[in-house]
Amino acid sequence: MKKKCLIVVMLLVVIMTATMLTACNTNKMSLGFMESVDGNVEYVKVDITDYEGKSLKELLQGEKSLGAVVDDDWGVLEIKGLKVDQTKNWICTFTSDESKKSTYDGAKTICKGDVTYYESGVGIADLIVSKDAKYLFVLIEI
Repeated sequence: MKKKCLIVVMLLVVIMTATMLTACNTNKMSLGFMESVDGNVEYVKVDITDYEGKSLKELLQGEKSLGAVVDDDWGVLEIKGLKVDQTKNWICTFTSDESKKSTYDGAKTICKGDVTYYESGVGIADLIVSKDAKYLFVLIEI
């Protein structure tokens, strides 16, 4: 009897732990950073509790740990170690939201793991923060 009770208690502990771990991750999203289109992605998890439904621009300005410098005119000048040199490169924002992809000929698409990122056709003020959306910042050579 004690053995059965112990097994049931252990199963309950495992189930509760798995549930808590799953619940803890619901308010986080991953942002990706790449030094080049062919480079490796560095992911950073960001708590989006205060930003859900707001713009990506608001998140970048509010999350000081990302070190984002945002230009009101066009986008991101610096973020997480990536820095724009306006004569050599720029930071391009990619999104997993296909409805926000750029439609010009030659727009880039990047596949990493099971996620397809599309070069964004809108600015960071028009990209919405959601646990379902994924964003990637890539340093692009001019």
